[in-house]
Parts: sequence; C-alpha cells; structure tokens
Amino acid sequence: MKSLRTLIAGAAVAAALAVSAAPHTAHAAEAAPHGVSDVPPALAADGRLHAYFSTWYQNECQSWSTDATWGECKNNAESLWNMRYPGNLDDVWVYYNSNFSGAGRGVYNGAGLPDLRQWQFGSNGAGAGQALWHNIASHRFVNLP
Repeated sequence: MKSLRTLIAGAAVAAALAVSAAPHTAHAAEAAPHGVSDVPPALAADGRLHAYFSTWYQNECQSWSTDATWGECKNNAESLWNMRYPGNLDDVWVYYNSNFSGAGRGVYNGAGLPDLRQWQFGSNGAGAGQALWHNIASHRFVNLP
C-alpha cells in the first residue's frame, strides 16, 4: 500500500512539472479548457486545425489538415482550436505572415483559444508581440517540446 501511495505521489509531481515547464519553453498556448461547456458541441478530435470568424468557436471560417496559408481566414480569425490527433506533428505553429514567416506562436494539440485578443506572437520577426486577433496568416503542424 505504501508503494502505491509513493507511485501516485511521484506521478503527480512528474505531471505538475511537465505541465508547468512545457508552455514556457515552447511559447505555446496552454491545453484545452476542461469545462464541458467550453467545448464546441460538434467538435471532437478530427485531425484538423479550426479557425473561427468569432470568439468562442462561433462561425467557423475554415479547417485544415495540412500546412496552409489562410486564404479568406487570413487576418480574420478571432478564435481557434487545434483538434489534431495525438502523435507526430499534432501541435501547430501559427504565423503573422503568409508563407510561414514573421513572428509565430505555438498551440498544443487539443488546445482551444476562445479569444485571440488574449494571446500574442513571440518576440522575433514581423508582428512580434502583436495579438493573434485578426493577425494569423499561415500555419504549420509541428512537434512542440
């Protein structure tokens, strides 16, 4: 019984360290919200990145399963949700410019960003420090740390 408690306590400490370290090293968005009411009702893991014209995952603009320049969604997204299948290349890096250039921001698999005014691009390249709100022009699927 004592070894079971030790194992559980060790797993909890390891999980806490992994969660607290990962977003800072990759400059990525946190994991998806845990509240059921926050999840778009018809959205489950489908292998795609979803972008929306409105906050809180309303009025979907487009979704992608491959790297892409955003077309009609370029500089129009107000929320996004990374619903890739867990595994290789399940995270996404969004870019300020078309063709995968300018400042970027990582978004982990399963993470939803309901209001892009609350998230900024990293500190390098065109658009550095700008809000993601109406500023995403392209993305690539990557493996974040």
